[in-house]
Amino acid sequence: MALPALSGSGVQFRRILAHFPQELSLAFAYGSGVFRQTGATPSQSVHNMLDFVFAVDDSVTWHMMNLLKNRSHYSFLKLFGPKHISNIQSCGAGIYYNTLVQCNGRMIKYGVIGTDALIEDLFHWKTLYVAGRLQKPVKILTQNENGKLQAALLSNLKSAVTAAFLMLPESFSEEDLYMQIAGLSYCGDFRMIIGEDRSKVLNIVKPNVPHFQKLYSNILQECPQVVYKHQLGRLEIDKSPEGQFMQLMALPRTLQQKITSFVDPPGKNRDVEEVLLKVAHDPDCGLVVHQGISGIVRSSSLIQSSKTILTAAASGCTGWQADPTGFSDCSANTAKEPCRDITTALLLILHLPYCCYSENTLISLEWQNIIFTYSNFSITGFKKSVTYSMKKMYKMTKGCLRKTS
Repeated sequence: MALPALSGSGVQFRRILAHFPQELSLAFAYGSGVFRQTGATPSQSVHNMLDFVFAVDDSVTWHMMNLLKNRSHYSFLKLFGPKHISNIQSCGAGIYYNTLVQCNGRMIKYGVIGTDALIEDLFHWKTLYVAGRLQKPVKILTQNENGKLQAALLSNLKSAVTAAFLMLPESFSEEDLYMQIAGLSYCGDFRMIIGEDRSKVLNIVKPNVPHFQKLYSNILQECPQVVYKHQLGRLEIDKSPEGQFMQLMALPRTLQQKITSFVDPPGKNRDVEEVLLKVAHDPDCGLVVHQGISGIVRSSSLIQSSKTILTAAASGCTGWQADPTGFSDCSANTAKEPCRDITTALLLILHLPYCCYSENTLISLEWQNIIFTYSNFSITGFKKSVTYSMKKMYKMTKGCLRKTS
């Protein structure tokens, strides 16, 4: 799992990590500040925000210790104490982010997730949020000897390969495979509609194929259902109904359930194996898998984006409120993602009651009220971005309403 990253970055990561409580089961860095993306020069990569995820065994205790060391990293939620912060963390994707933090001369963002929640996501793709990030190259900074966590990390990579196989043709290139894998966690992501670079997946994969190879080559060589022509960079897989059924049965539990609920008509209540056998014979098997993944990602990304209003309220918004004309302070790479997430969150609050997603995707009215109660943003500061995004949302909403009318 520990892959090489940008030269000279290891010492800097360790210095940053030293600022935080050390009770971590796993810590990794990811994103464009760690692995270069297409179109970015080395000097640009050096100035990009650094993204981290910390897995902890006891979230309440870790937040309590971090509040003592780094109280300024938190939004107004610090006033409610570590237990309430952990409660917010458990919503949605189970991760709590502190954003736009100055640390050791760099702008960073770090997320905190419970070890048990991470293991569940890796094994079963409950949210595919952190699991999705770990399907792409990351820089492992520290990892303890938790055998279950190590098994879950490997299981997540194998599941990513299996899901990608189901959505690819019989023969394809290695780059095609990595493009499919890198795109899994963006299927259904609401942020890909609002402001995200549509070529993001390509930009991730193109310059990092060697890192993907180090992550997946052993899995591909040991997989009995694929012919891996490493020298040619080509792969061939079994696309027979029998082969696809075996792959469907190996998918994570949550994805199997999503596929079953999508395919099985209401009232029939057939078992998962029966439904998956039917899907294996369907010419659109790959599309069904894609829709199942989208259902998982859509739900977690909606709620996680809404949480940004609470978790970034203090540290991330002082600069935005100072400029009522728009996102001038957010135009830099270091601030782009928090701005997009908060814009998304505002739109969700306004539009979710009218969007016809499944019940488990909708954010409850109680959650919307909490966001409205505690957020003190100046809406005019988001005028330009919200207006642009609302046009897209309006088209989506019309489409949803038309389908249900």
